[in-house]
Amino acid sequence: MTRPFPLRRRLLSGATATAALALTTGSVRAQTSAAPAGWPARPVRLVVPAAAGGQTDQFARFVAEHLSRVFGQPFVVDNRPGGAGAIGAVQVAKAAPDGHALLFSAASFTVVPQALNPNQQYDLLRDLAPVVQIGAGGNFLAASVDSPIRTPKDLIDRARATPDALSYGTTGVGSVPHILMSALLGQHGARMAHVPYKSGAEVLRDLVGGVLQVGWVDTTTGGPAGAGGRIRLLGISGTFRVPGNPEVATLAEQGFGSDLNGWLGLFAPTGTPDPVVRAVNAEVNRLMGLDEARKRLDTMNVASFPRNAPDEFARTVRSDVQAWRRIVVDNGIKVE
Repeated sequence: MTRPFPLRRRLLSGATATAALALTTGSVRAQTSAAPAGWPARPVRLVVPAAAGGQTDQFARFVAEHLSRVFGQPFVVDNRPGGAGAIGAVQVAKAAPDGHALLFSAASFTVVPQALNPNQQYDLLRDLAPVVQIGAGGNFLAASVDSPIRTPKDLIDRARATPDALSYGTTGVGSVPHILMSALLGQHGARMAHVPYKSGAEVLRDLVGGVLQVGWVDTTTGGPAGAGGRIRLLGISGTFRVPGNPEVATLAEQGFGSDLNGWLGLFAPTGTPDPVVRAVNAEVNRLMGLDEARKRLDTMNVASFPRNAPDEFARTVRSDVQAWRRIVVDNGIKVE
C-alpha cells in the first residue's frame, strides 16, 4: 500500500479576504504605495486559464476591478481555458516581461500539471515568476441526493464492495480532484470509474440532475447547492472548513483526506521588473486586508487568505510541485 499524502501538514492562516471596491479611484490611490514610474503604460491583460463564471474567473474579476481602480489602467480578464491550464500559462510565459501580461491561475492549473508532466510546454519554476498567493482551501466531494452515499466511509465501502460500479466526476484527467480521488481510492483498495468533465459547472449540473453519482465541486458553486439540498456534501479537501458550510467537515477530519490546500495566485513572466511585482503584491495583500471585501469574498465561500511576499509564494509553489509529484509517483497516476 502506498502512502498517498505527504506527512507534513500545512496550516495556512490569515484574513479571509477583502477590499473596498466602492472607494473612489482617488481615495484608493491615496492609500496605496505608488506604482513604478511608467507602469502601467497601457491596459494590463490578466490571463485566466479557466472558463468564465467559475471560481477562478470570479476571483480574477474581483481582483482585476480593484487593481484597475488603483493603478489607473484597465486590468482586462482574458479567459483562455484548455490544456490543463497550459494554453493560458504559455501565453503569459512567452509575453514581454514588462508587467502588461499577468497570469491569474490556480494550483490545479500550475503546480499540478508541472507535477504530472515536468516536460510540459513550459516550465512553471523557470518561465513564470510568482507574484502573490490569493487564498487557500479545498474542493467539496459531493454525491447526488438520490444516492445512498452519505459519508466518505459509505463511498469507500461501496467502492470496495463493487469495484468500478460507481463513477465520480472531476474537471478533467490530471485535475486536483482526480489526483486526490485516485490517491484516496488507492489508499483503501477501492475502485471507481472516473468521468472527466470540461468544467465544474458541468459536474454540478449532472450531480443535481442525478446523472452523476459522485463528483467534486468548488466551494463557490457547490456550497450553495449543498446548503439548498440539491447535492449532498460529503466532505472538503485540504485543512479548512468554509464559512458558508461550516457543518461540512474536512475529509482529513473524517480520516480520509489530504493536507494539501489548493490556492489561487498571480504570476508574471520571468524577468518582469521587481518593482512591478512588488507593487502588485503589496496592493493585492492590501486588498485582502479590507473588511468590506471580506464580506464579498465570504459569499464566494473560501476559507483562508494568507498574505505573503513574492519569495514566500515562490517557496510555496516549489514545495507544492514536490508534494503533488510525490502523490503522482506514489500512486502511478499518468496523463496520456
